[in-house]
Amino acid sequence: MNKRVDNNRRDYGGMNVDMKNYLRRIFSSVLAASLLCALMVPAAASAALGEDLLQKDVPVQRDTQLSTNVFWSTAYNDMRVENLITYRPGSSATPMVTYGSVLTSCNTVSSAAQALESQGYRVVAGLNGDFYNVNNGLPIGMVAAQGELKSSDGGYWAIGFRQDGTAVLGKPAVKVSADLGYELLDNGDFPTRVVRQLAAVNKARVSGGGIYLYTYEFNSKHTIGTTEPGVDVVCTIQSGSLALNGSPLVLTVDSVLADAAGTAVPQGKVVLSVHNQADAYALNAMKNIPVGATISVTAAPATGDWLDVQYAVGALYALVQNGSVVSGLPTDVNPRTAVGQKADGTLVFYTIDGRRSGYSVGASMTQVAQRLIELGCVTALCLDGGGSTTFTTTQPDAVNAKTVNRPSGGSERAVSNQIFLVASNQSSGQLSHFYVSTDNSYVLAGSKVNVTAAAVDTNYIPMSGKSYTLSTSAGEVENGVLTTPASGGEVTVTATGGGQSGSAKVHAVTTPDSISVKNGATAVTTLTVAPGSATTLTASAVYRHLALKADPEAFTWAVTGDIGAVDKTGKFTAGSPGTGTLTVSAGGKTATVQVNVSHIALATVEDFEAAAPELSSFSYGATISRVTDMNLVKYGRASAAVNYTIGADGTSSILFAVPYSIGSAYTQMSFWLYGDKSGNALTVLTSDGANTVETPAGSVDFTGWKQITVALPTGTATLAGFKLTTGINADGTATAASGTLYLDQLVTSYNNVVDTAPPEVKATLSGTSLTATITDAADKFPAQSGVSVTMDGKVVAFTYDPAKGTLSAALPVSDTYAHRVTVTARDASGNIGRASCDIAATGGEVQFGDTAGYWAGTYVDWLKTAGITTGYEDGTFRPNQSITRQQFAVMLYRYLGLDGSGYEANDLPFADAGDIGEYARTAVKTLYSMGILTGSEKNGKIYFSPGASLTRAQAATMIGRTQQKGYAQAALTFKDAASIPAYAAYYIQTMAAQKVISGYEDGAFRPNTSITRGQMAKILYNLL
Repeated sequence: MNKRVDNNRRDYGGMNVDMKNYLRRIFSSVLAASLLCALMVPAAASAALGEDLLQKDVPVQRDTQLSTNVFWSTAYNDMRVENLITYRPGSSATPMVTYGSVLTSCNTVSSAAQALESQGYRVVAGLNGDFYNVNNGLPIGMVAAQGELKSSDGGYWAIGFRQDGTAVLGKPAVKVSADLGYELLDNGDFPTRVVRQLAAVNKARVSGGGIYLYTYEFNSKHTIGTTEPGVDVVCTIQSGSLALNGSPLVLTVDSVLADAAGTAVPQGKVVLSVHNQADAYALNAMKNIPVGATISVTAAPATGDWLDVQYAVGALYALVQNGSVVSGLPTDVNPRTAVGQKADGTLVFYTIDGRRSGYSVGASMTQVAQRLIELGCVTALCLDGGGSTTFTTTQPDAVNAKTVNRPSGGSERAVSNQIFLVASNQSSGQLSHFYVSTDNSYVLAGSKVNVTAAAVDTNYIPMSGKSYTLSTSAGEVENGVLTTPASGGEVTVTATGGGQSGSAKVHAVTTPDSISVKNGATAVTTLTVAPGSATTLTASAVYRHLALKADPEAFTWAVTGDIGAVDKTGKFTAGSPGTGTLTVSAGGKTATVQVNVSHIALATVEDFEAAAPELSSFSYGATISRVTDMNLVKYGRASAAVNYTIGADGTSSILFAVPYSIGSAYTQMSFWLYGDKSGNALTVLTSDGANTVETPAGSVDFTGWKQITVALPTGTATLAGFKLTTGINADGTATAASGTLYLDQLVTSYNNVVDTAPPEVKATLSGTSLTATITDAADKFPAQSGVSVTMDGKVVAFTYDPAKGTLSAALPVSDTYAHRVTVTARDASGNIGRASCDIAATGGEVQFGDTAGYWAGTYVDWLKTAGITTGYEDGTFRPNQSITRQQFAVMLYRYLGLDGSGYEANDLPFADAGDIGEYARTAVKTLYSMGILTGSEKNGKIYFSPGASLTRAQAATMIGRTQQKGYAQAALTFKDAASIPAYAAYYIQTMAAQKVISGYEDGAFRPNTSITRGQMAKILYNLL
């Protein structure tokens, strides 16, 4: 907020003491017993934005109403959400403009609101203001406060507010003139006063712009903001300010600085500045100002409408003029902020959210203009939008403002200035009405709604200690809970007390448009579960694109087939293996889930692929995070790092905030642990719903990965976490007090099954029809969530029967080239199996002049058609030529379809980074940042050797790092297996098992032989 001392006058956030006293006089003049003044309620139906879904209007001050409206856009098949304040000037609220400590100091709307509240104001509403230069925070257009011009308009639009709350929208076109305090003789030898029109006030100086005026509050450095040389005249403020009403700012010249740069602007002074390259008319006038001269500066708006404006803020675009949409507006769809004015002077402060699919897609400027015309505006301006769009208000039951919209960036953006409506925060002590709110406005009939009511006084300040009773037009209300009637309809719930009342409406829907079922956060139509497991499903209903609040009791659940039972809340307990259906219904609508109670002996508890679990606040000395360093991953692409510190009681607790549910049929749990050889004792914590049970899991006396299996106590319902306990080593020393462990692939099972074998996948092609069977020794048939089909590395839709492990897919082939089709299956223990087959080429030209009849020609052609390689400029591929390390980096980068834009700024650690070709630099940076590519150390430095040939071991390692872990590992039976480097062994084993890579006919692998471009083409093709 702007705070400065100037001529013994103290400013508070752009509002001086005189203004505060003025507002207090306005506030005190409001009759304490005044009733709510009805505003014209904006219609939610909008031709501009779409079908109206929801409308909520809340009076937040006398003659001031907050409206939140939701629309459905058929064009985008998505929603739009707008928030707006309708304000009638002359009410108990008053507009004002704020900015930071200086004009270029950006802050959020919320922080500006808090500053106003600390000064004794009630923030009725606030929103972001003008567009601004993101590099320096300088507003594009006009800023005025306390009737003083703080920054000139630059020819742009602006909105100005008077003390009575009325506003003017237009182009102020303020001309600022300076009588420079001396005279020159004209051609007739008559003295002429030297007066110059200033180019701008507190704007960035340009070379040909003329004379600029700078004040102390221009920027945080308190300088003129440029180091380009010019003539700067430093002046002391004698009296007045740069007022819009024409009263002068009187200055005395302290010094005239030639060839000055970065001149300071001390408090109580201003600087007049002109660039050395400006025209002589401006430059000479500044050079000739005598020290000690008196300068008079005045501001003159183009029309008298702006003379009594107290606050003003700029706007880059006009949206509506004379009741019509302005033509030629930008067409992009974004979050928007705008202000409009009706013919009677009523103001509309408006925002619409955007860039959030499923919530609000935003609008174009033309659509916002059309919407404001629908709301009755005849004039409207567009303020800064996009990530800047923010809307805050203080609800009638609150004392502090809160942001009511959802900024598109996920949090508020700091902006150059803000517009606020403020009112008194002093209670009148006289009850006006009750503000009634509900946690949901649209519910499935029969569901419950929480109702709250707050007493509000005649100054719209919440009152405590006021009792009330709740009544309802339908259904029942008790202890603040409304039970809507099963018959549905519009329900009005009313709070009454002290001779006053207030109400809110709830819409109880009997017939939703659709019903769906979710397992956790995922919508499901099929469900595969283990015998004896319990799965809590939730049903949801949608009406006119809005999710209805629906209690579990509002739905009816049923099971067909001998597969288990479901209770009235949707908790399904699986019985014996078999298939059947779960149905849920309400209001004549039904959703069906196909259920397979499988023979699966195992279930994944957590694989950390999505995220690390949150720890409970009761966890002691432990943190947990997701890790993607493949050296610390056992299965998939991620594990969890547990950093622990043993406490004074000798333990460290690792408690999950949300315990993992475990089906009652499971009798044991296995997990992979990367030990730190601390010697500490590990304990598994489980719960039966009432008591926590501790099961010892052994001593962490090892390093590297180890699979640990523990028995689950009878009746186990959840996995609550782990515990580490210190002890004494064999040599008598204490075990480690802190360290890091890594967890991966937590799996429950019954019948004492521990699974380390991958699923078996068999795939066949008939033309473009794919069929496959997937079996697993432990799981029998893996769940559909672990199965995928790709063609040339791109996902293909398929049909899968989890009860039989059979799969089919129609492949989208429309050309004559070769294609690689792969079926991949991951079981509950993280083991991965795959099978591939090929659609042979049926035609098409050979892509390179030297690959016709070549043994790997099909694979080389695929690389070209996939855009992975372009070959050489002479049209050859040179398949028998060794591939260099940087050539392969580019090929692998394109093969993986990576986007390197996020890695451009990363530094490479290689001593020979300067030798990397420009064509390969982005690929090398990206692959290095992802851990796929590394260098080699020589004489204490790391080298990439971009022009060196790539060996077969190096190629296998780099390619292998792109795969998730969990594939089978083939024994290294090559006759030269002993010469395979240790860093490459694992990757060669996994890719040999997948038949992605193989050796030579003589049984050798030749790990240190350079790999050819043709060999690489085949490996990349096989990897698909």
